[in-house]
Amino acid sequence: MLEIRNTRLPDGTRRNIYFSDGKIYEISARHRGGYHVIDAEALDAFPGLIDPHVHGRTPGHTHKETWRCLNRAALSGGVTTVFDMPNTNPPLTTFQGINEKISSIGEHKIDSYFWFGATHGNSKEILRAKAHPRIIGVKVYMARTTGNLLVSQDQDIEAIFRVASSVDLVVGVHAEDEKLINCNDKLIFHAPTVADHCRLRDTETEVRAVTRALRIRRNTGAKLYLCHISTPEAVRLAAQEKEKGAPVYVEVCPHHIKLSAEKLTGGDGGFFKMNPPLRTFVQMDELRKMVCAEQGPVDCIGSDHAPHQWHEKLLAEYDDIPSGVPGVETLGSLLYHFVVIGQMSRKRFTDLTSANAARIFGLSKKGKLEVGADADVILCKPNGRTELQHTRMHSLCGWTPYHGMRIEGEIQIVIKNGEIVTF
Repeated sequence: MLEIRNTRLPDGTRRNIYFSDGKIYEISARHRGGYHVIDAEALDAFPGLIDPHVHGRTPGHTHKETWRCLNRAALSGGVTTVFDMPNTNPPLTTFQGINEKISSIGEHKIDSYFWFGATHGNSKEILRAKAHPRIIGVKVYMARTTGNLLVSQDQDIEAIFRVASSVDLVVGVHAEDEKLINCNDKLIFHAPTVADHCRLRDTETEVRAVTRALRIRRNTGAKLYLCHISTPEAVRLAAQEKEKGAPVYVEVCPHHIKLSAEKLTGGDGGFFKMNPPLRTFVQMDELRKMVCAEQGPVDCIGSDHAPHQWHEKLLAEYDDIPSGVPGVETLGSLLYHFVVIGQMSRKRFTDLTSANAARIFGLSKKGKLEVGADADVILCKPNGRTELQHTRMHSLCGWTPYHGMRIEGEIQIVIKNGEIVTF
């Protein structure tokens, strides 16, 4: 059995944490005998991270990522629970496909849940999927991206929202406006390049899609989770609804608060192509402030871990370069950096990286350091420093968009089910 001794909790107090049978057994100031002790006086303790937005690539794209590599990447970054997206090959759009997917990914240390893919005609499958314990929401793609799950017409989206609302299932939305993207495409009078990516999928494509999603949510009463929001303009729209008490939740990715659109203009621009795209430095900085603010309008941090092979990102033609970047392994470190430099509180870090996701999606034993909670804990060293490198990544793709970035603090120890994770 394991004891974490004299660690600092998110509220700033120091306690000892004891584990038994995969749960937190006790949190107190007293010392017990017979435990394996981790001296954590110099370390911050947080609940194991929840990444609500990963693309595990199984089935159909295991040349980009395998669950074995995803498991290692997640745990090495402090992520103990992931929500996998449905745009695989075939996509997860049927009840039968759920157990087939569970079988295909096999057993791993991380806990995994699934977003269920919405299509024009799978309402009955959505109703059935609600009953499965591994389904945490239904995903609607309002614009084309990896896969073929596009649902762009309002009447079709509203039908999906109504079905989900009827069974209290969260609706996750990829909020970009397909029609506007197509219009922007016609305004570029040359073969598009990666540098045009932000023009094709400009700020208005996200704002218009979020506006539509919020209106449809009002008409249906659904719980709305806005995935990978990239602009402060869209966050403000969602915040107005949240202030009225609407069940609207905002997810932001680390790359949208750490990287800006200038990255797309270099010779390696393909490595920074993702949907939605990177934004201007001013937008990035404002979005970062929204994330760090103690009572800010952002609810969750999701990595949108979307690995592609190195050679795919170096292809010459814009349309051939796949969108997406790996990120599950760096999510925790990039956020903890803001804690160390004093821009984010420990409580805010906990809310963004685990507690809010656990609350929104009904995972009652996760996202907290309390007696009876799952024994998933990370210990972070505030006076350490991490340099992110391609060669240190565990994802099968073997690269990171943050290569060479130095960040303050480091995730030093990861505990899953009450046991120290080793590789």
